[in-house]
Amino acid sequence: MSVSSQDAKVPTFANFVIGGISGVTAQIVTHPLDVLKIRMQISRNTLRDIALQTFDTNGVRSFYVGLSAAILRQLTYTTSRLGIYTTLLDIGEQHFGYLNYVTMISLGMIAGMMGSFIGTPTDLILIRMVADRNLPTEKRKNYKNVISGIFDIWKTEGFIALWRGAVPTMSRAAIVNGAQLGTYTKAKMMLQDTGYIENGITLQFVAALMSSIITCFASVPVDLVKTRIQNWNQSTKSPNIISMIVNITKTEGLISLWRGFFLYYSRAAPNTVITMVCADQLHQMYFTYFPVS
Repeated sequence: MSVSSQDAKVPTFANFVIGGISGVTAQIVTHPLDVLKIRMQISRNTLRDIALQTFDTNGVRSFYVGLSAAILRQLTYTTSRLGIYTTLLDIGEQHFGYLNYVTMISLGMIAGMMGSFIGTPTDLILIRMVADRNLPTEKRKNYKNVISGIFDIWKTEGFIALWRGAVPTMSRAAIVNGAQLGTYTKAKMMLQDTGYIENGITLQFVAALMSSIITCFASVPVDLVKTRIQNWNQSTKSPNIISMIVNITKTEGLISLWRGFFLYYSRAAPNTVITMVCADQLHQMYFTYFPVS
């Protein structure tokens, strides 16, 4: 997401295509960390134990379980959130000029919530495919791929069940995208204003790292709760986001809400960097091949 006036001339459809390509690229690179993060959130084992257990299952291939769901998630969620955010940012700058940090965060939150609602079904299936390894054999879903998972849930649990955990997913997305997209845009502007870093990959890289730190601290608790709700396999009705937070705090301690923070950041930082740098570079490539007259 470039903040230049030139980017305002990128067609809306191009913003969405660029968002999808950037998200898929980042997901393929960071998917193994996503697998470890999810498995760590639903168990009390150490990162080392989880990594060894994952590798023992089926070697390196085990770190790419659920990849089909993850890619489809990016094609729905990230395509939507980046496309919507860039479009809203362009419209805002065209009509109001300079946008303040609060406005950028607000636009990111709106884009994140809309994108996450669209992508919730694929996110649900991703969680279940990755978490299967931690369940007894008789309770495993054994989805072959994301498509079989969608039809299985639709058939056995109902169409609405595809949006199970939508509220915490949208809550997480609002926090993540507000912090990530808003901070990234603001950080780029601040760094450019210093005059020490020109607009390019170095600027994009540093801004993405800055935004990922704030994003992770703010979103880890909600991401933990979302994962546990979507992986709920007990006979009782799954709890809501507030009761789950209260229960985790009481039974595991307040600090446990940030369980897996290092792993989360290890995945989020490169994911943010790759996504944002790809998006900006693709915007620049657009003008190279489709120059504005």
